[in-house]
Amino acid sequence: MVRSRGHSGAAEACVDCGRIEGVAAKIRFTKAAAAVVSSAARQRGLTFAGFVGDAALAVALGKTPLQGSPEDDPIRPLVEAVERLTAQLRRVGNNLNQVAGAANAGATPEYADDVLARVETVLDRTHRFLDQFTAERS
Repeated sequence: MVRSRGHSGAAEACVDCGRIEGVAAKIRFTKAAAAVVSSAARQRGLTFAGFVGDAALAVALGKTPLQGSPEDDPIRPLVEAVERLTAQLRRVGNNLNQVAGAANAGATPEYADDVLARVETVLDRTHRFLDQFTAERS
């Protein structure tokens, strides 16, 4: 297919350069999963992106079954725990900003003590989590 203005985004031949242009996709891997994929790509003489693209296409075409999942990543539980802590910190941080804004305006919201208690709770959970993680890695 000849490349034209307003192309669909599907892979198309570039007449001027003789190469195929494709759609770029951004995907995320944990460091552990990326290391496994990188190793497999190197063993086959492929780039990381080439290996991932070939593997995804093979599964999509039904040439190979999908056998892995994010749960197979050895540090997936850590990633999920950090995501939960981050969400809690974000919520508490938003509330804390509201309290600070009110205090700067000369008022003390009735929920200020509750927000500060939640900050302490989240900090305690974060420290316990980090202590447990450090102990497991030692």
